[in-house]
Amino acid sequence: MNTVDLQADIIPGEGAAGFQLGVHMTQARSIFARVLRWDSARGPLRDAIAQCDGWLMAPAASAHGERQGPTFYYRRGAVELHFTEQGTLATIAVFNGYAGALFGKIRIGDELASVTQFCDVFFDEDEDMHYPKDSAIAGLAFGAEFEPLARASSQRIFGMYIFDEMARGA
Repeated sequence: MNTVDLQADIIPGEGAAGFQLGVHMTQARSIFARVLRWDSARGPLRDAIAQCDGWLMAPAASAHGERQGPTFYYRRGAVELHFTEQGTLATIAVFNGYAGALFGKIRIGDELASVTQFCDVFFDEDEDMHYPKDSAIAGLAFGAEFEPLARASSQRIFGMYIFDEMARGA
């Protein structure tokens, strides 16, 4: 885990971008040696991400009543690494600029319907995410339009989220 790989395969429940879920932040210390720290006094986080070609760190925060560890953004948000408060990599998210594929076929920008060749998907209205139906594939979610595939069949994938299903508490 010493380099970012924007073409690495996306492996549900395991990893992407050259990172493995469950590793501790200290194992990636050399990658974050030149990280910029985001400061809210300098403007919105989304603006800072859009302007940063290297690593940007958003410090630990609270979300949904739970304390979370730091989040690292790479190459204008193409890769996001979300760590727990204990420093363990909990979620890897990939977006525009990421060239790796899921199952060797599905990439950012593809139609969400292309996922159905591997599994059906359902839309979780509470989380605004699309998940493999009936846990066919654990540790994977898709960002696309905020409505079910049946109502918007041509929606495109804007993000993929890789996480440890067991750690998520499902």
